[in-house]
Amino acid sequence: MKSILSIFLITFIFSGCQDDSKKHVMMLNKPQKNTNLIHTRLQDKEQERKNKVQLFKIESQTKIELEKIKSQNKLEIAKVGADTKKVVVQTDSKTKIKTAELDSLTKKEKMEFELYITLIIIVVVVIALFLFYLNSKKSRDLKNKLQQEKLEHERILKEREFEEKRLHKVLDLVGNGKLSPELQEEILLTLSKPQHAKDKVVTLLEE
Repeated sequence: MKSILSIFLITFIFSGCQDDSKKHVMMLNKPQKNTNLIHTRLQDKEQERKNKVQLFKIESQTKIELEKIKSQNKLEIAKVGADTKKVVVQTDSKTKIKTAELDSLTKKEKMEFELYITLIIIVVVVIALFLFYLNSKKSRDLKNKLQQEKLEHERILKEREFEEKRLHKVLDLVGNGKLSPELQEEILLTLSKPQHAKDKVVTLLEE
């Protein structure tokens, strides 16, 4: 029992000595740890400042690059706009020229068409007038021919009527004995011959 108590007491004393040694060591090391901590904090702040500076530089460079890109984009947009306007102006000019050419061609074709139509109408009218003239001339010629034939027929009828009257007169003279015997005999001989003999009778009477 005594030996156990002795061991316990020795252990407690030894433990107390070790704790005092550790506390003493900790007290000796504490200023050094504080110094390291301060130095670490200073390094951290310096690194943070450097990081901020680096970040600021990066942001500034980024802004500069962005401004450059914006400027380039504006220039490109302006260039594209100018090119587009130029193309639009050229296209509009070409379109106007083509439109004017088409209008001119259309007017020319319209004038040619109207000219052809006018010529066709004139030709048709001329042909119609010519046919009308031929028809009228033919009608007039036929009418004149019929009129001449009618007049000729009337003339022949009148001549025959006149000759018959003269012949009857001669016969009356012969029947009444108013002509000389020689003339009566000649007239009678003539009457027995064809028609042309009658003309001779008339001629003898006129003599």
